[in-house]
Amino acid sequence: MKGEMPRSDQEGYVSDFELPDDYVTRKEEIYFDDVPQAHSDIIYQPEVYDFAEFLLKSTKRSKIIDIGCGSGRKLCSVQAEKRIGIDFGPNIAACKDLHGNQAEWHDADFTDASCISLSEMADYDSVVVCADVVEHIIDPGVLIALLKACFERGAIVVTSTPDRIRVRGDDHRGPPPNPSHIREWSLDEYKRLLIKQGLVPLFAGYTISDNINRQNKTIITIHDIRLQTIERASPAQRPLAIIAAYNEADVIEEVIADFVSHGCDVRLIDNWSSDGTWEAMLRVQGRFPGAITAERYPAEGPEATCEWQAILRRKAEIAAEFPGRWIIHSDADELRRCPFEGRTLAEGLSIAEDLGCTRVDFNVVNYLPTDEREYESGTLEKHFNFYEYETRSGHFPQKNAWLQGQKAVDLASTGGHTAVFPGAIDFCYRFLVKHYPIRSENHGRRKILTERQGRWSLRERQELGWHTHHDKYDADSRFTFDRSALLSHEEFWADNFLLLVSDLVERRVKAGHKP
Repeated sequence: MKGEMPRSDQEGYVSDFELPDDYVTRKEEIYFDDVPQAHSDIIYQPEVYDFAEFLLKSTKRSKIIDIGCGSGRKLCSVQAEKRIGIDFGPNIAACKDLHGNQAEWHDADFTDASCISLSEMADYDSVVVCADVVEHIIDPGVLIALLKACFERGAIVVTSTPDRIRVRGDDHRGPPPNPSHIREWSLDEYKRLLIKQGLVPLFAGYTISDNINRQNKTIITIHDIRLQTIERASPAQRPLAIIAAYNEADVIEEVIADFVSHGCDVRLIDNWSSDGTWEAMLRVQGRFPGAITAERYPAEGPEATCEWQAILRRKAEIAAEFPGRWIIHSDADELRRCPFEGRTLAEGLSIAEDLGCTRVDFNVVNYLPTDEREYESGTLEKHFNFYEYETRSGHFPQKNAWLQGQKAVDLASTGGHTAVFPGAIDFCYRFLVKHYPIRSENHGRRKILTERQGRWSLRERQELGWHTHHDKYDADSRFTFDRSALLSHEEFWADNFLLLVSDLVERRVKAGHKP
């Protein structure tokens, strides 16, 4: 299709596209025929549709609407009770021929304001996808107005478009080399465009552009009116983080203070540390009167081995003393984060509660040392710049923050990975655990070879198969890591938010891809 630049005063149209002043826009639309891609080995924006499927499952929605569905191949790969595909010309004809009644097909021109009425199909039971469509249209104002109308009717809206700077370079000023693209944006420019049109993102970042090269060069935005209309609020009671520690003196003050700064109280269970952890707790306790309580466990005194199930049962007992309060089962080398920009952990848990949820799942990233520097206490987030995703199958899920009911939860049967209780309702987006298990060569050698390997419960190792993750280390092991095998913390949230809030890490692991 070819088209002329529409007048900016027509309904739904815009005249300012938030691009650099010297950007050169293509003046004519060239129809993009997606049919040749229907059987290609290359799948573009694959994780946009994986994420949409995750949303359908995590929010218990039944309907996906794909605006600009192309050949319909990706839409029909999504597990959904109802699929709706919208496009026009050869693409929508191919959808009907190739996929028949696998979806409901609609013909629409996204440059005509009448298409906004298609939003009537969207509601709180819908996820709406618009993947790499906006760059094909002379004036995307009508398309954005359609997406906004879907959002306002309760649909979760997911959009994507190629990032000009990541794909073309900093100096590219158009027109796009792809003859079907009118213009291309950077992430910041695209966000401004959407915000100006009233479609404010909940999340905005990057996703992989295709399944072969797997480079984060495509912008993705998520819009969820349920969350975006919640007032800033904290839970009725401060959440309680229950932390068990053994010889974590170098981090315990920082970790406790971090929880307090995120609106939480802390209960420390010290397993009779010998390195000054208890004394460090007393120091930080004095800084935050009333926010920190502690005990040594077991009360009778130190034992030769660590009985993890017993500690988990003790955590559940403590939690049961606080019905109606959010509880976080955490370790002494972890920082926990809410994924919503500008919100504390306590505020994030309040949002989950406002939506009727009683449990939160987490994704874990492990920060690791890559040089010989010793870790300086109090600098966790400054010192460590390289990380990897936790990918051990036994570590999915991490449903260990919960709204305490009248009865104790079961933590012990899952090793603390899931708080098990009747009627649990999981929040639809995952939170983040920033894990710092090894802080330096010397720390790793001392912790793993001296303080952990011989101390774990033999029964738990033999009967339950627990505590085997350190078995690969011996006296000849190195406890610093090759940074080329890790991910850099630069642009952490933009590059990772899609993985952090969803099940995409698990999906990648199952498919044989490294997160």
